[in-house]
Amino acid sequence: MANLSEVLLTINEVLSGYDSDVKKAGPKVTTLQINGKERVDIREDIIQKLKKAKIDFEQTKFSESTFEGIKVQETPSSYLKIIFKTTGGGSGGGAALTKLAESAQAVYAAIAFGLGRHVTNSDITPENVKKYNNLFDVDGDMDEILNKLPDIWIESSVLGANALYDEFKDIKGIKFHRGGKVVNNIENQFKRIKKEEKVRMDINKWSPADIYITTPQYDPKCLEDELSIKGLNQCMNERINPKDPKMFGVSLKKMSNNASLKLLNFDKKDATEKEFDGIEMTWDSKDMYIIFKDGTKIQFRGFSGDNLSGWQGEVKGSKANQGKIGGGPTNLLLKLHDQSLVDIKVATKLKNKNERGDVIDNLKKGLKTLLGTKFKEEDFLKMQTKMKENQFLAWVYSKSQGVQLAQIVESIKNKTKKDQLCEDFYLYANSRSAIASPYYKLE
Repeated sequence: MANLSEVLLTINEVLSGYDSDVKKAGPKVTTLQINGKERVDIREDIIQKLKKAKIDFEQTKFSESTFEGIKVQETPSSYLKIIFKTTGGGSGGGAALTKLAESAQAVYAAIAFGLGRHVTNSDITPENVKKYNNLFDVDGDMDEILNKLPDIWIESSVLGANALYDEFKDIKGIKFHRGGKVVNNIENQFKRIKKEEKVRMDINKWSPADIYITTPQYDPKCLEDELSIKGLNQCMNERINPKDPKMFGVSLKKMSNNASLKLLNFDKKDATEKEFDGIEMTWDSKDMYIIFKDGTKIQFRGFSGDNLSGWQGEVKGSKANQGKIGGGPTNLLLKLHDQSLVDIKVATKLKNKNERGDVIDNLKKGLKTLLGTKFKEEDFLKMQTKMKENQFLAWVYSKSQGVQLAQIVESIKNKTKKDQLCEDFYLYANSRSAIASPYYKLE
């Protein structure tokens, strides 16, 4: 058993990027609500932290949500429940700070351009905000930007403003946006096309931009008339063109000491070359790895414990885990490369006892094809009898999709095509795929 402070301290690093709030603190139950777009990822991060700290917990459903939460027993009669919501943004949380910091960056940059020079924090005054308010459109509270921005974000905003000024000072009529009509319209065009193309893709994987910059020459009509993601990206490509920029997004990272600005995804000339080096897996693990010659790996598996959900790929770097790619985007890239698709409805089939046998049989055939004599059906049956049913089905859910993907990749005989497909998995996970929009990264 663990006390509340111990648990919160353990998961503090995970919570720092999200809006979280203690909704109830009673003698028997304490409720912690976490708001974020990617609930599976957030929950998995917390689970891993709890495991590392050797804090006992269980995944379970609570009355507040159909999405499974986490229960940590504090005493025999009291416990902490962690629930996850897709919306939120309470004051003081991660989402609120994100909104404040991104809005501040737009305001600081606008003042730099208004003054026509580098700025310091002393330039961010009510007078300058009022004087140059035609150069920005933000949804953050101006009083908080002026008076409540944490010191680390003040430094970051100054560095970012000056870096943006150095790069774009020759552009006339520049304006900075965080939220508002311009940003909403850009994001709505992606959502519209995503719906029309029936694509499962997070908007942050299409464009990780936190603020947008426009010029008087920007006309949204091209974006509004497009009917495909590829066409939308071409419009974005034309508008970010450094020779004649009209509109472009900027992804922001917290900065200290210095700042750098880099154009990514423009004409895909900056694509990272990744050379496929093979598939790595054992028959009894729940994961499958795509290996690149530089040592990078993408681990594909279910990330929701014993639940039939959360299958995705995660890039494993030499120093830290990097981006992720879900089942939907994996199939989208397979489709764009004219390949077979992974059956991501495995969970539904496994829940149906009439279809469960076919899934298991196909998995065994796939393992035999990929691993040959390293896979023995009698070992498979022994494992099945030893595991609890929910554990075994979760393993089948994860492994079957990984095996399907491995078979698809291995079936591609053309080396260049195989390299490109696997590289696109990597690039998508890092918001740099062929279906990602061009943007500047300020870090």
